[in-house]
Amino acid sequence: MSHAPYEVHEVSVAARKVAGVRAQVRRGRVAQEFGRHLDQVYAAARTGALKLDGQNIFIYRAASTDELTVDFCVGTTASFDPIGAVLPLETPSGVAAMVTHHGEYGRLGEANAAILAWCDANNRKRAGPSWEVYGHWHADPAELRTEVYYLLQPG
Repeated sequence: MSHAPYEVHEVSVAARKVAGVRAQVRRGRVAQEFGRHLDQVYAAARTGALKLDGQNIFIYRAASTDELTVDFCVGTTASFDPIGAVLPLETPSGVAAMVTHHGEYGRLGEANAAILAWCDANNRKRAGPSWEVYGHWHADPAELRTEVYYLLQPG
């Protein structure tokens, strides 16, 4: 269950190194598509060519009416060279609007809506990418924790 209303924070974020696979995904299909992309990252790690910290991160780079450009990533502990479709990437850096979502992933839209409403209410413009940092998996949805970020334009 989600805790509403969300408390949106303006935070300074540093770039974080991640290993990811960039994909074009139809809107509404991220939940069905992420596994096959993250599987490639975890398979590359099993070769020993990169070291992961185990935290999944989805970076939404662009969107059209029908499709999203998403980097399906896992945090890394060191730099690495590309391995097939698995690329060394980074999360955005700068000032971001952020909320913490507690509960089912299917309700993450509520967290996103809270940030968008906060941006409108505070006259803050988004700078493009948004991203989700997933906490450790729990079978009990009430224990799930996801941080949602939207990069903001300066000012």
